[in-house]
Amino acid sequence: STPRGVVVMRAVVARSARAIGPRRAQPRSPPKQVARCASALAAARASSDRESPEAVAAEMRACYDVVARMGRGAVYLGSARVPEDHPHFASARALARDVAATYECTTWSGLGAGMMEAVTRGGMDAGKPVAGFMILLEAGGARQASRKHPYLPPETYHTTSFFSARKHGLVDAGMREEATDRTAFFALPGGVGTLDEIFEVLALFQLRRVGSKHPVPFALMNYDGCFDSLIAFLEKDMVAYGSLREDELVPHWRACATNEEAMAYLNEFYGAE
Repeated sequence: STPRGVVVMRAVVARSARAIGPRRAQPRSPPKQVARCASALAAARASSDRESPEAVAAEMRACYDVVARMGRGAVYLGSARVPEDHPHFASARALARDVAATYECTTWSGLGAGMMEAVTRGGMDAGKPVAGFMILLEAGGARQASRKHPYLPPETYHTTSFFSARKHGLVDAGMREEATDRTAFFALPGGVGTLDEIFEVLALFQLRRVGSKHPVPFALMNYDGCFDSLIAFLEKDMVAYGSLREDELVPHWRACATNEEAMAYLNEFYGAE
């Protein structure tokens, strides 16, 4: 038989249940992992270090406004670390001067030091507009609260916090909206940031996001063979691996060893239209 103590406890529980009424379903507690993720997400949203998509969009619109104000033209991608006494600095300056003078276009860059400063001076040497997009954080440097160009008027540039906005602005500056527009992209020697920009532009060419309305020339400035290994990697290693077809990139850009080759490429490109 059932022990008397157990019978008593059952009776107590039964009376309590009748007094309370039908049991309501209680919400299940989330697993500990879910709770931790929710807590981390809330902390990330509250953190001042996490910028909103609206802030990125606002910077992009500001960059587009500069392009509309200054006019599209020749876009230069290059290292901020090349010193002024380097021969490539002089070559980049001369290239920007000749392109601006020949095609009467705006000179665009990231408006930093090195190659960017070289092309800024080149555009000014030609007496043509110079514009661009600065960044609050350059590679190897500390993030700045604000940044102004030392000599360009404020209406000719915009300083961004986001690299994505800067790159969108530079791509827009090199697009041809009208058949009469004379624009171009020039990949000058540079490091990781420059390669990031180069491959973004190249991918947009592949996807027909650049040049879909009117074709745009893209010159890889292979001064002293500095891009030889990169070219071999793309044209040989990647083709052998199967991630690129043979000659797949040929329609999109041209390697130029000298400024003379680059100018001949542009003259051929626009003369054929």
